[in-house]
Amino acid sequence: MKEFITMSFLITLCFTSCKQHSSSTKNDETSSIITDINIENMKNQQFVGSWELQEWTIETKEGKKEFPFGADAIGQINYDSNGNMSVMIMKNNRPQFLSEDPLQGEPSEVVDAFKGFIAYSGNYKVNIKSKQVIHQIKISSFPNWVGQNQIRNFEFNEDKLTLSTDFIGPNKHNLVWRKIGF
Repeated sequence: MKEFITMSFLITLCFTSCKQHSSSTKNDETSSIITDINIENMKNQQFVGSWELQEWTIETKEGKKEFPFGADAIGQINYDSNGNMSVMIMKNNRPQFLSEDPLQGEPSEVVDAFKGFIAYSGNYKVNIKSKQVIHQIKISSFPNWVGQNQIRNFEFNEDKLTLSTDFIGPNKHNLVWRKIGF
């Protein structure tokens, strides 16, 4: 009987110790997850908000600088604290369609409108070490980008955010954004 009581006591002690260790491990894991989330949120905070396009240039491999949508292109990029983003850029003063119905444009009107507008949205992740933001595209006016990640190098300077690409084909893109309401 003594052996049974001793054995029961040891089993209970062992179970309690294991349970406390398990709870402690879970608390450590939870704390780690909370820390990771807090770090992720801090990284994203600089991005959060609406930004207005100041300049979009491309640089060719020969070093020539061009404005793909003109020097007066307009656009806006938005980042929210939940990891969602969207961007729209268009040529300024695009010609209007003859029809008031956007689905009834003449082929030449549609081509001109498409060539002067780009938009996409999805999620984003920030990599502070590499100074890159990854746009995970879910919707895009350019169908080839749907489901792709577009990587942008970033740099903050006061109320400005510069997003740039490495060379994509013959061009390197550089977009300067100013925070709205800064």
